[in-house]
Amino acid sequence: MSSSTTDTEISRKVQSVGGSSFTVSLPKAWATDHGLEAGNEVYLYPHEDGTLILRTCERGDGTDAPDVSVGHLSGDRLQWVVYALYVAGGDRFTLRTDDRFTSAERRAMTTAGNDLIGLEVADESTDSVTFRSMRRSGSLSIGQTVLNLRYVALSMHRNATSALLDGDDDRAREVLRQPDDVDRQFAFVNRCVERRVGLPRGPNRPDVDRRTALDYYAIARELEGVASAAERVATVALELDDPPTGAAEARLSDYARRSRRVVERAVEATIDGRAPETAYDALDQRETLAEEFDLLARPSFDASEADPYYAALVLEALDRTADHGATVARRALKMGLRTP
Repeated sequence: MSSSTTDTEISRKVQSVGGSSFTVSLPKAWATDHGLEAGNEVYLYPHEDGTLILRTCERGDGTDAPDVSVGHLSGDRLQWVVYALYVAGGDRFTLRTDDRFTSAERRAMTTAGNDLIGLEVADESTDSVTFRSMRRSGSLSIGQTVLNLRYVALSMHRNATSALLDGDDDRAREVLRQPDDVDRQFAFVNRCVERRVGLPRGPNRPDVDRRTALDYYAIARELEGVASAAERVATVALELDDPPTGAAEARLSDYARRSRRVVERAVEATIDGRAPETAYDALDQRETLAEEFDLLARPSFDASEADPYYAALVLEALDRTADHGATVARRALKMGLRTP
């Protein structure tokens, strides 16, 4: 497409044709670039936010079934293809090879499918594996999945803190086994967003507007960050010879609890539909924590109560936790102030 039709805003006057129709002319350069001529049919898709999308070919409703040749791939790369096709939002897709899949290749694909929410193997042969989504329109809830992700991320964070303060290596290891669950939840959010943005119509499209879907995606990204912070705390718990004691223990416990509270309040302001005051409260709490972290001069703990190096790592993770929550809170304010 020429730059004249992509880099500048183009305005057109709406004209009346007859008593029931309006017309708008298309830029000739754009039409030529897309092979359009007088008499060709185009497809219009209205969205709830007032956008009207024009396509030169009809877009499917999510029932298209991609058939992808992967004979040149193996191992992790096969798993990446399964993930990409799942996130793309289709209800069914097939991976195919010119010869036959080895046992290891088949195992890599089915393992990837088992790790994704609502995906199963529908059919397989020596040279193909077909996956299908078991989740239909009634279960495509982006908001509920984000709430599930919040629960998992904060549970990891809570357990990681307990493992650190109690010297519980088993609990720390359990936390480090949970990122796969976070990845599954995020992949499903990603899939729902792709379906909402990419499917102009169809019975299986998620029932939120496009901007809200993108907001949910951004929130899910921040919750991934909370889970990553929990992993860092759990890793420190495993590396410490002795857990923190005395004032250091009390301070770390307090900071961890308050950093999680920032996240909780921020998500309440978005997914749960709370008033803007909830988002402001989360931002105020984050600001208070930031000031206290700065006063610590990282770290100022008594070496007899906590290893200064490891204490600094934990404080960094808690600071990032609160920062992820603040980012969600700012997103909540933007959502609340957005014009229809």
